[in-house]
Amino acid sequence: MGNLLNIRGLRLEAGSRARPSVIIKGLDLELDRGEVLGLVGESGAGKSSAGLAAMGYVRDGVRFAGGSVEFDGTELIGMAGGHLRRLHGKRIAYVAQSAAASFNPAKTLIDQYTEAPRLHGVSGRAAAKQDAVALYRQMQLPNPEEIGFRYPHQVSGGQLQRAMTAMAMACRPDLIIFDEPTTALDVTTQIEVLGAIRDIVEQYDTAAIYITHDLAVVSQMADRICVMKDGEAIETAPTKTMLDAPQEEYTRSLWAVRSFRRPDAEAGEAPALIRC
Repeated sequence: MGNLLNIRGLRLEAGSRARPSVIIKGLDLELDRGEVLGLVGESGAGKSSAGLAAMGYVRDGVRFAGGSVEFDGTELIGMAGGHLRRLHGKRIAYVAQSAAASFNPAKTLIDQYTEAPRLHGVSGRAAAKQDAVALYRQMQLPNPEEIGFRYPHQVSGGQLQRAMTAMAMACRPDLIIFDEPTTALDVTTQIEVLGAIRDIVEQYDTAAIYITHDLAVVSQMADRICVMKDGEAIETAPTKTMLDAPQEEYTRSLWAVRSFRRPDAEAGEAPALIRC
């Protein structure tokens, strides 16, 4: 497959340089092409900050304080804004927790879909619209030929989350960051959206970082899982290994609290997507 992302010794800080608040403490991560890595941890563990850093980006008030983020052999930390923007949307995409807050309410779904392919010179408007319909169909959206002409408030939360995933795939990126994309959805819709995301990532051999606090959810998506706590990676392992024999007590406690294993589940089988 080949290595796509290398994060080495990443350190993120906020506040004054004299008395910084450390958000990420020397994080090491790597991701191969086509691989899905799950980042798991409780709120404040630093997983969302790590996901954004994988794009060469930090939130306002946060700064890179050390380490390296290499994407396909290119260092992203310190990259000029123009070069970074050319990567974002084309080769690296981001799917947020709240699709409703991420869409422009004044534009139709399909108009927003076509923006990135046109901006990055991937395709023209007509071709992008045809592609949108094809991806809407793959994401199991109802009436794929028509739903794109609706505005964000005219579709359900689950449909909007799937439309947002389709939009992230518009330029066929090498890497997508999924930042808790199903947290706001009910359990039934969550299962449907996760299945659609998994299918489309596998079909296009897209690498992904899937951020969540729920091991039961990420076990359905990830090839490997990295558990974070207080800005550090405390355990990383293939998903089956993590499910069968987590090494750290913190990981075992996350698994006990956040997942429900069906009474009839076989040993090592991925748990049902039911959250406590």
